Amino acid sequence: MVAPFMAWLSWFLTGCYENKRIYEVNHMRKLLWTVIVLMLGLLAGCGSKTGKIIVKYENWESLPSQVALHQAMVDAFNAGQEEIYVKFVPVQGGPDKIKVEIAGGLAPDVFYWGDNMLPPLAEKGVVFDISGFIKESKLDITQYYSPLLGSLRYGKAVYGLPIYFGTTALVYNKNLFDTARLPYPNAYWRWDDFRAAARKLTEHEKGKVSQFGALLPSPLDIVYSFGGGLFDTEGKNCLANSKETISALKFLQALQNVDKSVPSRSQLEGEDKYKSATQMFMTGRVAMLLAPSFLLSSLSDIKSFSWDVAPLPLNPDGERITTFSTGTLHISSQSKVKRAAFEFVKFACGAEGTAILGKGRNCIPPIPEVADKTFKVPPPDHIGIYADALQTARPVPKIAWFNEYITSVYKPEMDLFLLGKQSAEQTVDNLKREGIQFIEKRK
Repeated sequence: MVAPFMAWLSWFLTGCYENKRIYEVNHMRKLLWTVIVLMLGLLAGCGSKTGKIIVKYENWESLPSQVALHQAMVDAFNAGQEEIYVKFVPVQGGPDKIKVEIAGGLAPDVFYWGDNMLPPLAEKGVVFDISGFIKESKLDITQYYSPLLGSLRYGKAVYGLPIYFGTTALVYNKNLFDTARLPYPNAYWRWDDFRAAARKLTEHEKGKVSQFGALLPSPLDIVYSFGGGLFDTEGKNCLANSKETISALKFLQALQNVDKSVPSRSQLEGEDKYKSATQMFMTGRVAMLLAPSFLLSSLSDIKSFSWDVAPLPLNPDGERITTFSTGTLHISSQSKVKRAAFEFVKFACGAEGTAILGKGRNCIPPIPEVADKTFKVPPPDHIGIYADALQTARPVPKIAWFNEYITSVYKPEMDLFLLGKQSAEQTVDNLKREGIQFIEKRK
C-alpha cells in the first residue's frame, strides 16, 4: 500500500514542479503540507501492528505480577487476531490518571475500573452502554457468578463486563504458628481469638519488636465485619455512629495501642505502606494478614515458609460478614473503535482471558467453572475460601459520591483516630456529621 502511494507522490510533485508558474508560492506550500500530512497519516496506519485496528487498554493495577498477567492476557488476544491489535498501557498511581484522560477527551478505548467507582462515570455519560453489543453477539452473561451481575449495571444500562471479583480472607504463616505451638486459624475463630493469637505471636529482641503477630486490618473491613457501616445501600442515610462501628474502632485501637501486636504506620517503611506491609509478611516478620485476593499473585512468590488461608473471623455476635468488589472492563464513550474494543472486552472477561488471570491468582475469575479449574487449585490448601466467601459476602456500596467521601472525610478521620488524636466516639460523630452533609448536598 505504501509503494503505490509513494509512486503517486513522486508523480504529483513532479507535475507541481513542471507547472510551478501556474501556482503561487503560498498555494504550493499549502499543497505540499497537505501531501505531507496525508503521507504521515498513511504511514501511521501501516506496519505489522498498525495495519490493524488499534485498541488502547489501560489498567491501574500496578503490582509487577499483575502487570505481567494482564500483558499475557493481551498477548493471547492479539495472537488470535487478524484485524485488531490491543495496546496494553499499565498506569501507575491508581485510577486518577484515567479520570484526567477522560476529562481531557483522551480516554483509552478500554479501561479497568471497580464497580463501586462506576456511578460517577455513568452519570457523566463517559462510559459506553454495551447492552446492544451483548444482544447482538448473543453473549450469555448468566455464565458469571450471579452476585456479580449487579456490578455491570447502573440504571437500565450495562456498562461493562466483570474480569474478576475480590474478597478478603485471613492469610497466616504456618511456620510461625508451629514455632509458637498455636493451633491454626479456623472457621470458628472470633476476633478475640485473632487478637489473642496476635499477642502471642509478637516477639521482642533487645527491647524492640522483632516479629509482629499481625498487620493492622483495614478499618473498613473491621467496621463491616462487626456489623457496622457508613451508609445504607442507597446512600440516603449515614450509619457511621452505630455501636458496632465504635466497637470495631476500639478493637483496632487495642491491637495497635494496647497490645502493640501490629506495626505502627511509622514502622512501615516507604511511601507505599500497603506494599511495605505485604513485604513484612512475605519476609516472615508478620504472622497474620487480612489479605484481599489480588495480593495472592504476589504471595505465591513465597518460598521460605508455608502459609495458608482461613475465613475472616466471626464478629462478637457470631456472624461472619464480608464484602466483595468486582473488577470490570469498560469501553469509553469517546472511543472511535467501540466494536473492536468490545471484542477485546468479551475475550478478556470470557473463559480464556479470565483463565490466564485466574492461574496467576490475580483475584477470582468471574465464571464459576474457570474459578474451579484455575484459582481454587492448591497450594495453599484452603485457597478456595476466597471464592466460597462470595456466597455470604455483601457488595460494596454503589453510591456516586462514596469514593469522594472516603477520600475527603473517612480517611482523614481514620488517620486522626489511629494516631491517637481523637476517640472512637469523636471519630464516628465526625463521620456522621460530614456524611449527612454529603447526602444533603447531593439531593
